[in-house]
Amino acid sequence: MRLYLLLMALLILSLSACAEDTRFDGQALWDFQSIGAWGWYISVDRVIDGPTDMVGQNISVYLTSANPAKYPPGSIDPNIKIGDKVSVYGSLQSGGSGNYHVLLVGSGDYFIKLIDQ
Repeated sequence: MRLYLLLMALLILSLSACAEDTRFDGQALWDFQSIGAWGWYISVDRVIDGPTDMVGQNISVYLTSANPAKYPPGSIDPNIKIGDKVSVYGSLQSGGSGNYHVLLVGSGDYFIKLIDQ
């Protein structure tokens, strides 16, 4: 229940805050599913666009059950497995003190996808 409330609070804050887009590559650590949100924790290896202090952090990257007519969802590659190298593009949300998460809601262009190796 606490995770659900946290994710819903983050969603409300992120949809109302002025966020910036980010792009980075990393490794898929583990997936999660909660009421109203699902995604992956990604260990950031390389920042393409966004704060460089994300390197080395484990960042949650997720979709929510927000109204798709108002907040278009991005995509999560269903073939991702733990340990895979992935590329992320989404809306960067700051949790303060250098803590980040990435929301894949707000543009159909947002994604987590496998990196071709």
